[in-house]
Amino acid sequence: MTAPSFNIRDLRRVIAVAEHRSLRRAALALEVDQGTLTRSIQALEHALRIPLFERMRTGAQLTAAGVAFTKIAASVLDGMDEAMLHLRLRHNGVVGRLRLGVQVSFGNGVVANLLERYQTVCPDVDLQIMDGPREILLRDVAASRLDAAIIISGEGWHGQAIPLGKERVLAAVARDHPLAVRAAVTWSGLSAYFLTLPRRGAGMELRKLALRHGIPSERIMIHDAAIDRLLALARHGDKILLVTEGATGIKMDGIVFRPIMDGSDPATFDLALCWRDGESDPVLTHFVELARQTQEDDASFPGAGAGAV
Repeated sequence: MTAPSFNIRDLRRVIAVAEHRSLRRAALALEVDQGTLTRSIQALEHALRIPLFERMRTGAQLTAAGVAFTKIAASVLDGMDEAMLHLRLRHNGVVGRLRLGVQVSFGNGVVANLLERYQTVCPDVDLQIMDGPREILLRDVAASRLDAAIIISGEGWHGQAIPLGKERVLAAVARDHPLAVRAAVTWSGLSAYFLTLPRRGAGMELRKLALRHGIPSERIMIHDAAIDRLLALARHGDKILLVTEGATGIKMDGIVFRPIMDGSDPATFDLALCWRDGESDPVLTHFVELARQTQEDDASFPGAGAGAV
């Protein structure tokens, strides 16, 4: 049996007649000729083989079948309106899903500023964060397992990328540690102590940085543990944890953060947002645009997003 054929316009016309209880008043509200409206209703009734209205001198009254049909029609129209709204929002990049890899801690600093701003602007986007070392995050972006990744800048990525700004490299030490009394520390001052690093996140880039500045490899210990665990470890001994600035948002009693100086300037990492060539997902496009705008704003106000240590 062939299903009856009708369209969204027909549903809206039936509901208008039902609401106004008059073909004439419904035609005026819809801004169509009454004859056109009448023929449309009759064609729909013929297709359904069910009378929807009783024509009376006082107007048009829904039949029992008409009452049931208008409830279904209203539900269909509500669903269509919701679907159209969702599609428009999806097209504008403010609903959907964003799978974002983040290499560095983001309790504070550049990345924290960007993500806070993004979630304020796009609260209905399902933001899924994955952490990991740089190579794995970039591999997942290339394989479409991630939409984009925020990583420490470097070689090996040939897709799209924009700079996000700099984050300082810091030493997290116990409050009673000899280095805690200093406003800043130097690489040579760190060489006498054991340094701890996480294997995931920025750990490998921090290790390379320490080795370039003369820290003996035997004094660098790599742990398969999260930053908060390593902070707790540093709090109860003389070991020093190297972190990026975002980790300063992790509050832990007994720990202080001291910037590491590289000559006369603090040691820093450049951060970048990376995504695949040819990617046109509107959610990602909106995130990239916001990231670019946030970076420009932070460049105009260099103190923005920087956290106290």
